[in-house]
Amino acid sequence: MKLLTLIVLFILSLTAGCTGGGSPPPPVPTPTLTPVPQPFRAQTTFVDNVLSVDVRYHDGRIRTLDTVRHLDGSWGRFLPRPLQPGHSSREWILAENHYDGRILLYVVVDWDDADPSDYLAAGWWLVYPPGEPVWEVESATRGVFIDGPELDPARPPDLPLTSTATYVGGAGGVYTYNYGRDWGEELAGSTDHTEFAGIIALTADFESKRITGCLGCLEPIEPDPGRHLYPIFSWRTPDPAASPAGYEMRFSASFDAKGAFEDTAITVTHPEREITQAAGTWRGQFSNVPDADGNPRRVVGSTDVHFAEEDGSTGRFTGIFDALTPATLKPADDSNGGNAN
Repeated sequence: MKLLTLIVLFILSLTAGCTGGGSPPPPVPTPTLTPVPQPFRAQTTFVDNVLSVDVRYHDGRIRTLDTVRHLDGSWGRFLPRPLQPGHSSREWILAENHYDGRILLYVVVDWDDADPSDYLAAGWWLVYPPGEPVWEVESATRGVFIDGPELDPARPPDLPLTSTATYVGGAGGVYTYNYGRDWGEELAGSTDHTEFAGIIALTADFESKRITGCLGCLEPIEPDPGRHLYPIFSWRTPDPAASPAGYEMRFSASFDAKGAFEDTAITVTHPEREITQAAGTWRGQFSNVPDADGNPRRVVGSTDVHFAEEDGSTGRFTGIFDALTPATLKPADDSNGGNAN
């Protein structure tokens, strides 16, 4: 009888083990998301094909880099065709190795061939503390910017009173992913960085003074290493296991009479990963140059979006966007190649 009892207890113990009677994994701690507003304005000049950019340190100091003294690389062969007729573009990497720290800056400029003073400069930078190597991305302060005469706050746009307008354009910047426990021992606790690129679509309702949009809805956001800050995000580096593709970020904000907006109304979704938190800022500005329909021809801005997932993974998109109206993209006169300025 005692033997039978022992056998029954042994079988019950095996059954308990098979039905998940073991200790459950500890709960994932709730991460603290700390988005940092990313001002998208930076003082720039573009004279005689020389661009200068004021780069802000985290403590407010400014250092000015230009495409003559700080040139690390320059090219135009990888850029897509300029969106506006009659325009040209070029991109540079600028670098400074100063006693106060290292700066790495990517910038692209688009200008009107007939009037180079009509230009738009955009890019992002990494500012490192003294002594930090460039591959220690987490130690660097990120910055993004878009600047040009048509974004001058002293000359705000003349906004329509009742119409609506759609804007479509590019967005890009730096993507970070911190792996949680569901990624296995090899990845859990590690971090990946890459550059990203995507298409942003925006709709402005000038009567209600609201602008809404989505990044990643028209086409998937993609990793884009090696195109911009190639000394860090080399094209030889494998794409992150947690690709930025699949994430969609939706935005909403009210804009003021000068065409400026800033808000924290951001949602993040992914078809395969459960997003438990999202926090961030997005801000922007309408152009003071109208398109053929009388709407501002473009809207630009910056984003800094943080998110957390069920397994403790966290991520971040820090970038800029530039979107144009369809009327701006269409030549004013196809017979002579006229532009929309």
